[in-house]
Amino acid sequence: MKKRDPLPKPLWDTLYPMLISRWRKLMKLPLGPADKLQTREFRTLVENLLSYKDSKELSSQEIFAAYLMYEWPLHYAQGISLIQELPTKPTKVLDLGTLGAPFCLAALQHGATEVLAVGENEQALKYGADLCGHLGYPISIRVANPKDTRNLSSSGPWDLIILSYSLFRQFGTLENRLSYIKQVLSLLSPDGHLLIVEESANQVNREFLRLRDEINSQNISILAPCLWKGNCPALKHGTSPCFAQRPLEKPFMIKEIQRASNINLSSLKMSYLILRSPHATAPELPKNLYRVVSPSLNTFRGERYFLCGTSGKRTLGTTLKEHPKQSRAFDYLKRGDVISIEHAAEMEEDMQITDKTLLQLKAPCDKPVVL
Repeated sequence: MKKRDPLPKPLWDTLYPMLISRWRKLMKLPLGPADKLQTREFRTLVENLLSYKDSKELSSQEIFAAYLMYEWPLHYAQGISLIQELPTKPTKVLDLGTLGAPFCLAALQHGATEVLAVGENEQALKYGADLCGHLGYPISIRVANPKDTRNLSSSGPWDLIILSYSLFRQFGTLENRLSYIKQVLSLLSPDGHLLIVEESANQVNREFLRLRDEINSQNISILAPCLWKGNCPALKHGTSPCFAQRPLEKPFMIKEIQRASNINLSSLKMSYLILRSPHATAPELPKNLYRVVSPSLNTFRGERYFLCGTSGKRTLGTTLKEHPKQSRAFDYLKRGDVISIEHAAEMEEDMQITDKTLLQLKAPCDKPVVL
């Protein structure tokens, strides 16, 4: 495993002409403009995408083609952002239960040199491998049941194992999901990591947070996003979600699909966990470390954020009109950032920045925490 390079950029300019070409091939349509869909083609794409979003099943060639044009690129962009949070970049990567291997392309852009995608949908695997290969990032694929991990240990250990939108699809109960996670963790190298990604929608997010609590209760070490080691505070409130939100520089096609489909999504949103190898030792975190878990909220008491950190859940705000240098980072906070706070005015779970408060950004939302 190697030191990190700067965050890679999604390859939108070369990727979308390839996706458009493959969409037409899947739809059995004649050649057309390389960089856009014609009006009738675009309407067909939107109709099929809406059908996919209702069922989340690749039930036909047309639905699979729509998935490739919209969901696949978004998952790829998520992978680029989330893999950046690892403290070192992975060399050997295993993507289990994948549909089209979008996270594999992200891992390769982060410097991985050996990537294996395992899944049961042969068509999705072949199309994903084709896309990666034509972009200059070849991957290996294996058509197999990802639930059976016995044949994967001989080709490991793995620096990174990815379960992207596959864990909940494969396993319906919390017990089975936790059992599978334990199997997968045993395939990691001593300093390896397991990345689990699911949707941010409320019901899925609640199930994901319950899974997080079970993982935590088994003394499995969580690297990100959780700094708090107790039960998830968001589960104490029936309507409180807790998911990640990352910037998204949208290519033209994504913008057009969202406009036509009435999809209001200005950023990447997902539920995720990064778990350490069972052989790794988790560092002791300072008591004043917090992750920002909400966007900026305008209240009658001024601008505020929800935080969750080593001391539990807090709110953070200020009435200062202008911040001194030691707390100026407050003006630039984003959801997912990790900060440290000293000398704030505290009242139960609320913290107020004063002219004596020291607020430091320890890690932007897409970077590992360096202590």
